Amino acid sequence: MKVPTRLIEVDDLIKLVNLALLTGRVKNAKPFSMLLIADTETGKTQILEVFMNLKSIIWANDLSAKIIVDVVAPLVEKGVTHILIPDLLKILSHQKVVVKNTITMLNSLMEEGLKSVMFYGTQKEFKQPVRCGVIAAITRPAFRAREQYWKDIGFVGRCMLVSFSYSDATKLKIHEHIRKGFPAKTRFMNFDSRLISSKSSILTLVEITTGRPTRVEIQAKIARRVQDLAVAKTPFSTGFRIHKQLRALVQAHALYRGDTNFHQI
Repeated sequence: MKVPTRLIEVDDLIKLVNLALLTGRVKNAKPFSMLLIADTETGKTQILEVFMNLKSIIWANDLSAKIIVDVVAPLVEKGVTHILIPDLLKILSHQKVVVKNTITMLNSLMEEGLKSVMFYGTQKEFKQPVRCGVIAAITRPAFRAREQYWKDIGFVGRCMLVSFSYSDATKLKIHEHIRKGFPAKTRFMNFDSRLISSKSSILTLVEITTGRPTRVEIQAKIARRVQDLAVAKTPFSTGFRIHKQLRALVQAHALYRGDTNFHQI
């Protein structure tokens, strides 16, 4: 099934989000997390909106530590793999203590998981550590203002940073699109556990395995290339996290392509 999209020149970004969500179905891999960083009016929210009705995600216009513990974590236990945050700045606009607690909870969700939580006088226990991926969008100035602090607390290290901008040619193409009038906005129905890939500005729904996560094996030569890339990209740290993240993306891409040379169910 194919559905049209009115987004311009963002196929690669949509595919990257698609792959990030697919990591939630890779056995023994942590769901991939990502920050989309770009200027205002660049379509960050619209890119994430493509996936907003998937049952495997939580669409969060706003969020707090209490909501993460009381609402998000139980949904993750039932199979949700990712939180999508179209505007992280809204969450960051709350009082400092609220923001600090929220980011701390997101940190735990992305890495070690929530197990025993003591929060404002209450305690909550989960049978297994509750983990999920976080995919959020933020403006470039807002990210720069917090970049060093987020590095210090490890928030940045848990997310792949994806910064993008438009060329003059692409901006002109978008203005031409606006001038000629937008097509009717596509309404995306609930696709159960389907995900979306992009091909030549047409979105193709890709079925993924439900229930048990899929085991994905990486060929030795590709695993070596992933390791070399991880080491090269992190000269001032161990590179362990980005190595795991890149492996998960490669495994997700195997699911995306249905490549039987890469995965076994």
